[in-house]
Order: sequence, then structure tokens, then C-alpha cells
Amino acid sequence: MVELDSATEKLLWDKYKSDNCQQAKEELILNYIPLVKYVVSKIIVKIPDKFTFDDLLSYGLLGLMDAMERFDIKRGIKFSTYAVPRVKGAIYDEIRKLDWVPQSVRRKSKNLTAAYSSLRKKLGRNPTDEEVQKELGLSQKEFYKLLTEVNIPENVSLESLFTPREGDKIELKDLISDSEDKEPDNLFFYDEIKDILAKTIDKLPEKERLVVALYYYDDLTLTEIGEVMELTTARISQLHTKAIFRLRGHLSRKKDVLIS
Repeated sequence: MVELDSATEKLLWDKYKSDNCQQAKEELILNYIPLVKYVVSKIIVKIPDKFTFDDLLSYGLLGLMDAMERFDIKRGIKFSTYAVPRVKGAIYDEIRKLDWVPQSVRRKSKNLTAAYSSLRKKLGRNPTDEEVQKELGLSQKEFYKLLTEVNIPENVSLESLFTPREGDKIELKDLISDSEDKEPDNLFFYDEIKDILAKTIDKLPEKERLVVALYYYDDLTLTEIGEVMELTTARISQLHTKAIFRLRGHLSRKKDVLIS
């Protein structure tokens, strides 16, 4: 299938939004299916094996259609920029409805975040693996098993949501990209959060910082990052998980600032 050129894409959007043309809508959906497939390929490594690619694709398509319904073509932003977080959100929402994460895993996740936060406050720097293991009373083997157990979407993603006092939901990942589509009165707020996040990422250990950059900035999959860094996908997944928990631990102490 040939990707639509910008002029044809705009024409289809005009027909769909102005005239509610269902044929135009169907053509747009077909055009954006590869986008949904790409999103699925990025997150499937963090999803339990009982969910197939086709399962996630069907959830993502629901998110795509919802995004199309809500999209305002007059705002002048690319639909793909608008749609990707909503496709991901739809996939995660459907998975969460099945309540597949045991309470014991949620508890371990909170304990790991608390350990990173406590140690960083105490040491004034990012703790080493050995220091985290000691804080949790775990052996190295038990620690890496823990990283695998807590490797679930809501824990190991920058898609965390912050809710400012006005009630608007803000996706943390959006702060990495340009905020020119935000309302002017929110720009200072976004810039402040973006600055805090950037400084926190800069303090990550080198390999973890590189994984975050390649995954969120360059949009590579964990497998592709493994090829770049000459490490296994499992090792990249561990680095990604540690990076996110370091960020969560540090940002948890900054949350009052972020949402005030």
C-alpha cells in the first residue's frame, strides 16, 4: 500500500470532517493501520505473552478510530503526533480492564520506586544496583528477577499522567517533544516540567540514558536498540526498566512541584 501524499490526506480529512464521508474515513483508517502496527511492535515486548500481536492491534485500532473522531484538523498539528499516545492508551486501557497485574507485583513496584527515591535523597546521586539490592534485601539474582516481574506498561513507560489543578491530563512523554501545540498559558508549565525531566534524564547512568534517548527520542524498538548497543533485548529491557524506576523515584519527590 502506497502512503498518502499530504495533499490527498488533507482532502480526505476535509471530506471526513466536513461531510462525514465514510469512504474518506475508511481510506484514512487504512492509511494509518501501519502506524498502529508500529506502536504495537514497540510495546509488545512489555506485554504478557497471553496477548497476541493481533489482540493489541485490535485494541490499537479502537484508539485510532477514537483519535480520528476527536482530532481537530484546524489546530494544524500532524495526526500521527496526536494519535500515537491515544493508540497506546487504548491498548493499555484494554489490558488493564482484564486486571492481569497481581497486587503482589503492584506492591513490589511501589517498593522499588520508594527504594530509588529514598536512596537518591540519602546519597545525593543515583544509587548503584548493589545499593538498591541492599536496600531491598535482595541478591543480584533476586533483583534482576524483580526487574522482570515489574516490567509492565504502567510501570515502565514515560506515559505517566500528571493532573494539574485545572484538571487537564498531561502525558509525560509529550513533554519530550515540542510543546508548540499547547495553549500559550500552559507553555511555562510545560517548560518547567520539561526542564525537570531533562535534568533528571541527564543524571541517569550512561547506558540507561542512551536507552531512554533511543527509545523515546529516536523511536527505536528495544530490539533495534539492542542491535545498536550490541546487547540482548532482555538486557535492554532491564536497562529501560531501571531507568524508568530511577526517574519515577526522583520525580515522585518532585510531583508537588509538577502539578502545582
